[in-house]
Amino acid sequence: MRSYRSTEAGPFGIMGMTPGVKVLLIANVAIFIVQSLMHDIGDGIGPITNLFGFIPTEAFFHGQVWRFVTYMFLHGGITHILFNMIGLWMFGTQIESHWGRGPFLLYYLICGLGGAFTYGIFKLFGMEAAIPMVGASGAIYGILLAYGMMFPEAVILVAMILPMKAKYAVALFGLIELLSSISGTSSGVAHVAHLGGMAAGFVFLKMTIPSLRAGTGLGNPWRRWRGKRRLKVVRPEPRAGGPVGGNGGGNSAAGRPAGGPPPSFDRSQVDAILDKISREGLQSLTPQEQEILRRAGRR
Repeated sequence: MRSYRSTEAGPFGIMGMTPGVKVLLIANVAIFIVQSLMHDIGDGIGPITNLFGFIPTEAFFHGQVWRFVTYMFLHGGITHILFNMIGLWMFGTQIESHWGRGPFLLYYLICGLGGAFTYGIFKLFGMEAAIPMVGASGAIYGILLAYGMMFPEAVILVAMILPMKAKYAVALFGLIELLSSISGTSSGVAHVAHLGGMAAGFVFLKMTIPSLRAGTGLGNPWRRWRGKRRLKVVRPEPRAGGPVGGNGGGNSAAGRPAGGPPPSFDRSQVDAILDKISREGLQSLTPQEQEILRRAGRR
């Protein structure tokens, strides 16, 4: 098994379907089918879009806060949902594999909320304040940002033809969205929401990942909190006849074979091992480090 932080990691590095990505794909496709059956896609605004799309005036002034979330599961056409779901699968699967389902889904939600909030602030008093915005693009741009930070050296195909390292592709997409937002050439695309999703994702990662705050790379949100909550350090008690670490017949007083891993450890060792897992994956652990984690997990 290779580390997901390998420079060889790419958008097709994990061909399976992680649980969180699967749930999001099913939900989006199912709702799109309902939209299609009710003729609620394309240029017209049907009852579903009117009730659940993000309309800034309704969300901010009339207390319809559900729109901040529900708009992410609506789409305006087959091309719209196709590209969003491909991006979700390509990049989201690897991120969820690295973080876990809970942090991944929360990150997806935060990016979507950020996209809606940013769009609403900029469009609240303009002509588009009463026009619904739909689509998961804000959340997808947030996922793209996280992917570029997690796998900066991975090569992806921009526009399906131009190979580019992920860190440069993310910067390019962000610049395009910024210039499009400033120029006002929307052509029906909510560029501000895309930027809002990326900005919300960046702030979230900065606030929750200690290694990112320190400038040393992208880890797992709340890994340290989860590790300290679930792991209990267990130190072997001294046995009668000698202190811990003594030997007799080739074995230590704790019953450890001679030459095996040390019988005791402290919390800093466990934290260091968890940091290593976050950076390089479980497969990077030595037998001694695996034994330390097994001992720490015993109750």
